[in-house]
Amino acid sequence: MQPSLNSSRMTGKSNILRTTGKIGITVCICALLAAAEAGGAESNAKAVEAPLNTEQVVRRMVETNHRRTEALRDYSSVRTYHLELRGLLHLEADMKVKMTYQWPGKKDFTILSQSGSAFMRQHVLKKLIEAENEASGRNEHRQSAITPQNYHFELTGYEDDSEGHYYILQAVPKAKRRFLFKGRIWVNAQNFAITRIEGQPAKSLSWWTTKVDFVYRYKKVGSFWLPASNKTVTQVRIFGRSFLTIDYKNYNLPEPLQVKAQKPVKLLLSDQAPDGALVAPSSSSD
Repeated sequence: MQPSLNSSRMTGKSNILRTTGKIGITVCICALLAAAEAGGAESNAKAVEAPLNTEQVVRRMVETNHRRTEALRDYSSVRTYHLELRGLLHLEADMKVKMTYQWPGKKDFTILSQSGSAFMRQHVLKKLIEAENEASGRNEHRQSAITPQNYHFELTGYEDDSEGHYYILQAVPKAKRRFLFKGRIWVNAQNFAITRIEGQPAKSLSWWTTKVDFVYRYKKVGSFWLPASNKTVTQVRIFGRSFLTIDYKNYNLPEPLQVKAQKPVKLLLSDQAPDGALVAPSSSSD
């Protein structure tokens, strides 16, 4: 029996919808990779006068990042991924992964468990892991590091809340490159570690992706500030929104790496000058 003309048309439309749906989800991958690190964050902090200027804060922030990279030679952690697409299609996927790091940038990933959409796991979550591995390579890391070589910085605020004091830096990328972002950075005023980043990818990835917002938070583990959570929301034409959440837990830092905590940084006479010059430290090449 020959299929009717209407039946053939419906089948054709269904195939097109499935194919287009895969394209839309794949585009979400690119958006998530660019954020790499969504939602908004409310703060009850109050603004106070900043004791340091932009150049001084940036210099100390870069130096702190460099010290952490040099001291933290290897560690492991377990992270959980949850990805959900809401809109024309409703798909979900979960993955639990163990990550082992070895200096200067080698990462090994072991999938502990996974569930949900096989397509989302294979073509989105695994692609995220591959992109993170690529970004950790020495050359790629140098081009994406949060340094004056890659960003213009401006001090836009200084907050005081129940957890401490924070400098707020506006970061504008000097180039529209993969893994760079535009947004704000919260820097702890005591040890100059980055505690939060909010923003969007520096580069528009595709016609499909209209907007990407991310919030990346850090927490103190032993003597180091390490990733705590990543929330990314991607607006995708036709298909709606995708929501990615990554939680980082179960850090294992070898005992020899539990270095002494840094002492609070004292303001030097040179730091009190209103026009302190930025001296880019050697960490810009890391």
